[in-house]
Amino acid sequence: MKKMILAALVLAASSSAFAFSKSDLSNGAYGTAGCGLGSLAFGNKSGPIQIFAATLNGTAGSQTFGMSTGTSNCGPSVFAANETKAFIDNNAVALENDIVRGQGETLTTLSKMMSCDSQVLGTTLKNNYKSIYTGEQNTERVMETAQKVCSVKG
Repeated sequence: MKKMILAALVLAASSSAFAFSKSDLSNGAYGTAGCGLGSLAFGNKSGPIQIFAATLNGTAGSQTFGMSTGTSNCGPSVFAANETKAFIDNNAVALENDIVRGQGETLTTLSKMMSCDSQVLGTTLKNNYKSIYTGEQNTERVMETAQKVCSVKG
């Protein structure tokens, strides 16, 4: 059985199915086997190669780990939104001061956490300051506004 698996992996390694571009991965593209180590090795090529990708994902346990951490071509971490909300809560005063100015260290950090252009985010949050800071639930409004800006980015 081990020889069959080894032979299948060698055959897959020698095939052209390994050819995939970096842009495929940066767009989060993966085949029917889903994200994980298999998607990094085999890309989004269709056909039986996805069986090898799924096997690699399953045996390495990389798919579950990748979805939890945002690695292995699995996109953003499932914890990313919670981390961002915690950052906004923990830095509320400094972030509000940066939003008023449209720039600052806390705002730059938030933009990096959200993979967003800091100038665009700063300007948008500054322009929407009065609608964001209307009382309670400021964190949610900062988060919603930032997500709208950052999703348009790319």
